[in-house]
Amino acid sequence: MKLQAFVTIATLLCIPGAEQVLLAQSKQPVNQQALIDSFNTALFRTYIFPDKSESIIRHLNGRLKQQAYKKVSDPSLLVLSVQNDINAVHFDRHLRIYYEPSFEAELRKPRTPPVADEAGIAREKSNNFSFTDVQVLNGNIGYLAFNGFSSQLELAKPTITAAFRFLANTEALIIDLRKNGGGSPWMVKQIASYLVKDSLRLNDIYERRLNKTVQFWADPAQADSANLLMPVYILTSRQTFSAAEDFTYALQAAKRAIVVGDTTGGGAHPTGPVPLGQGFVADIPMARSVNYITGADWEGTGVLPDHPCAADKALLQAQTIILTKKMTTAGTDDEKQRAIWLLHALQVHDYDGSIDLATLKTYTGDYDRFTIFIKDDKLYIDDLNGKGRQFLLRPVTPTLYLGSDWFQVEFVARPGQTVQLKMLGKPGWVNVYEKK
Repeated sequence: MKLQAFVTIATLLCIPGAEQVLLAQSKQPVNQQALIDSFNTALFRTYIFPDKSESIIRHLNGRLKQQAYKKVSDPSLLVLSVQNDINAVHFDRHLRIYYEPSFEAELRKPRTPPVADEAGIAREKSNNFSFTDVQVLNGNIGYLAFNGFSSQLELAKPTITAAFRFLANTEALIIDLRKNGGGSPWMVKQIASYLVKDSLRLNDIYERRLNKTVQFWADPAQADSANLLMPVYILTSRQTFSAAEDFTYALQAAKRAIVVGDTTGGGAHPTGPVPLGQGFVADIPMARSVNYITGADWEGTGVLPDHPCAADKALLQAQTIILTKKMTTAGTDDEKQRAIWLLHALQVHDYDGSIDLATLKTYTGDYDRFTIFIKDDKLYIDDLNGKGRQFLLRPVTPTLYLGSDWFQVEFVARPGQTVQLKMLGKPGWVNVYEKK
């Protein structure tokens, strides 16, 4: 999990009692007692569920006394046996033991003091701190997409603030996290700060080794006066993970955001490798997120959307939800018609054979100064009887078509009479023309 900078893996690298000689180099048999002791020590000190670690330790010590591993000399088979015994007590897909001498040796190398990662900073800048898109969609809906929570908080802040200020006058905000794999919890806190009026407690992070809980709060004072208080909709997918889930879960639990899309990946427990000696390594979850409202997290289950749908349909679904609400709460008929126009525009599709050519032909002809004609089995409109601008009419329904981003055309068939053309303007106006 990418909740960076919170857990220092380096502190876990020296476990008392661990063997220092790699089996791959010495060719000596595995000292099974030393291996289990080393694993138990690491588990006791770092695993996020102390009660489970005690149960696992008791079980493994019991299995040693029973000489359960006596006949297992192959290290790769030994870890399978130990893993099965761990899983029999408590199954955690992140908690595992494996044999990888080269990696274990790498973990034991002295750690050099951290230095400024100039290359990493340059990459972050060239990647625009993972912000990929900001725009205002039809209906005055803000849209913001970013694919990571950058660790370069101060450097990224001007970019983030500019994005939120650009969207400050929109009526609803869609945040697209469908390709966001996570990052820094401090950036989660920063971005959430743009979306609150008052301080809001997000998810806490509990670290087992230090037995310490850190609270994270969204603070509007940190938003450079770019406080956006409109309704928020978060788009999710199976690729939404870690810190992106942290952000989504916290705002959903606080009822600050509505989640639309697919269930997220389900990663709430930061996990790190611990060298056990003799070429063995354990991956141990050492911290976990806890939401103070739910008392839980999203580990294994993912964040469940309020409006489930396929990830590739999430943007359309969110827009539909927003515009439907605008339509049902409109204060005037003009506002209602504008919302209906925008909802229809969302439903436009290509000519896919669902409307037969014979139906299209019934619409052709002159309607005052407008001419409807067919080209390549598709309807077109000319706004000056064959001498003006031509627009492809894209189907919404068999009788309703989108002509451009500012008008729609509806054909009204009346028994015993000619077809009528309704020109529907985006601002809400309607003009009716009879077929000649």
